[in-house]
Amino acid sequence: MSYHPLIILGASIAALSIAPAANAQASTPAAKTSPTASGPKPIARAAIVQELNANYKNVDTNGDGVVTTAEIAAAQTRAQQSMSARYAKRLDQTFSNLDTNKDGQLSPAEFKAGSPMPQRPQPDPVRLLGEMDANKDLKITLAEFGAPTLANFDRIDTNHDGVVTPDEAQKARAPARK
Repeated sequence: MSYHPLIILGASIAALSIAPAANAQASTPAAKTSPTASGPKPIARAAIVQELNANYKNVDTNGDGVVTTAEIAAAQTRAQQSMSARYAKRLDQTFSNLDTNKDGQLSPAEFKAGSPMPQRPQPDPVRLLGEMDANKDLKITLAEFGAPTLANFDRIDTNHDGVVTPDEAQKARAPARK
């Protein structure tokens, strides 16, 4: 598959332009000072052209008005290095935040504090009581507690011999998979 060189050049320059254009928009005085500012702000075409020209100039390192594959490769390398540096800085900051005693190491407690176990949402106890409390006396007896599980067992035990065989279990799962 071959691509037109101008498309590749445009995509490369556009890729290098995205972050600076976003930064330029975020750093506008309105974005900084407006307390009710939310969401994307209008941006003028002239501002985009100005940003494109500046980014093109950054890629056209020899200033001859033509971007070569070597200049594109160098710009991509600079962009990758910049991204790697930002990532490393973010990792360092995260590590520093987790290393609460600042000894340069994460203890198991510090690691666990930074990686809490995900919590499953707990079912509503009132709803559970309502589902299991067959006689609606706001209490669950052993019989009421076991009734849903035993009803499911009896449904799966198709020959009603008191044993769920692997074949019965597989047949019970089959409709659920469809």
